[in-house]
Amino acid sequence: MDLRKRLAQLDRLTRRPKESLALEAGPSEGTRPTRETLARLGLTSRDTEQGPLWTVESTDAVAEPTVPLPDMAEVFSQGHCARPQPGDILFLDTETTGLAGGTGTIAFLVGVSWWADGGLVTRQYFLPDPGHEPAMLADLALLAAGFEVLVTFNGASFDLPLLCTRARLSRMDDPLATLIGWDLLVPARRLWGHRLDNCRQQTLESEICRTNRLAGDIDGSRIPQSWFDFLATGEPGLLPNVLTHNRRDMVGMALVFREVVRVCSLIDRPAAAGGCDLGGTPWDLAWALGRICERRRDTASSLALLEWAVREAPAGDFSSRRFLADAVRILKRGGDWALVEDLLSRGLVLYPDESWLHREAAILYEHRMVDLARALDHAAKSGEDHRLDRLLKLMGADRSGA
Repeated sequence: MDLRKRLAQLDRLTRRPKESLALEAGPSEGTRPTRETLARLGLTSRDTEQGPLWTVESTDAVAEPTVPLPDMAEVFSQGHCARPQPGDILFLDTETTGLAGGTGTIAFLVGVSWWADGGLVTRQYFLPDPGHEPAMLADLALLAAGFEVLVTFNGASFDLPLLCTRARLSRMDDPLATLIGWDLLVPARRLWGHRLDNCRQQTLESEICRTNRLAGDIDGSRIPQSWFDFLATGEPGLLPNVLTHNRRDMVGMALVFREVVRVCSLIDRPAAAGGCDLGGTPWDLAWALGRICERRRDTASSLALLEWAVREAPAGDFSSRRFLADAVRILKRGGDWALVEDLLSRGLVLYPDESWLHREAAILYEHRMVDLARALDHAAKSGEDHRLDRLLKLMGADRSGA
């Protein structure tokens, strides 16, 4: 079905009187789904002021984080919340009619999860047709009022703006406006982006959480059409797979969040109070945590983490210019010039023509190690004429005699 036919179909649905959108208990009229059809999907209905609401709830054996939640403000670079409890956190994921966003995109399935009674409870809101959207948004607002933090995966740029837009089109307030938003994609990129081929949620689940989804998960590209087919035929089709996919997304999001909490708990204690517990921490993860400590101005922890990373990283793994730049910048603050010298030497083995490494080496040998000959050699390779001229003057030479 092309885009014009989809838009025409949605237009016909949204123009129907509200009464015609009510689902009949008996056989379907035309292509309208019956209550029996929705019941086969596991959905149950209840009446609200805005009309019928169709949901399904389930519980998965996903335990809460085993460590206290650290201060996550600098990890997510989004709203500060003073160490929320697991019960204060709501997870959200949507399945939509497309990825373009804007007024033509509808979230026909919204999944929300929270920790309760030792497990992860998931509620899925389903739209049998667009006319049920106000009831879903209103109930979502009531549910959100009981939480402080909203965790999504790439939700800051897609799910949340979409739901806000849909609420405005229904002349309603944003149902999630009262919550502090944490997007898991932000810490995922900071902690593991340098190691993984990509930071898609399923990649994180398999590579970081060491869990794999069961066979039969529907491809995301088929999800929009499955709802359009449902509207056209009144038959479930692939919708059971879509509901399962959404539920797996919710479980996977909780697992990734739990891993982010575990990793960030390593830096929750200030270095002055005993330091970071780095035993067994991979060097590249220590580097990522050091950058986070730098963002929150915890210089002591940042230094401890970068020193660990430099000492633990095999020479062959010094393959990131970004790591070298971060390590040089942070370790210079600590004043361990022998360690800085070792770091620059290892970097120059891999990148002998990197001018900024030669510049840093020239500064180190001139001002800290007081080895003007080596400083002169690196200044010549850095391409900084003013530094080269100054060093030659200090040594009583000129360029012709250098």
